[in-house]
Amino acid sequence: MLSGHGGVVIGSEMSGDVKKVTISNCVFDGTDRGIRIKTTRGRGGVVEDIRVDNIVMKNIRDQAIVLDMEYSKTKPEPMSERTPTFRNIRFSNITAYTKKAMYINGLDEMPVSEISLHDVVFEAETGIVKRNAQDIELHHVRVNTKTGPAVSAEKSSRILIDALTTAKPLMDAPLIRLTDVKEALLTSHWLF
Repeated sequence: MLSGHGGVVIGSEMSGDVKKVTISNCVFDGTDRGIRIKTTRGRGGVVEDIRVDNIVMKNIRDQAIVLDMEYSKTKPEPMSERTPTFRNIRFSNITAYTKKAMYINGLDEMPVSEISLHDVVFEAETGIVKRNAQDIELHHVRVNTKTGPAVSAEKSSRILIDALTTAKPLMDAPLIRLTDVKEALLTSHWLF
């Protein structure tokens, strides 16, 4: 994909569900975003069983990967058939040269859940940002940023970070920033 809004974009209308999608063996060059999955309160529907593998992203103008359940800002509401769900989404073997590495944003009443990254490299101005997320795993992920943490998480739970690395540690920012996070496990945490 050369230029365009996104390499692959799913949403924002999700009421009919999106399930069992594979995105593989792609090159995105000069797109606004690489992979973007978006919805908002009131749309309902389930996005699940998505596999993204063997992707190269270059010159991405915003985020390489976006999972956003607040595509349009709406007021919180009780859980119902109007509440969207994102779960079981796997990213592997990805290299991305981008402005922002990754943005995961769930809802207070429905976190994004069961997201994993395996063997992913981000060269970005800013790192991975997670908010209202649970059961998130990063395995052998490298994030090189120009500013801020490689990974930051807020209002999230059950996060596993295994073998996170950076080739460019910053003196004025932590590698990982956790705010209001429950049950986080960091393993093989080392720098080059």
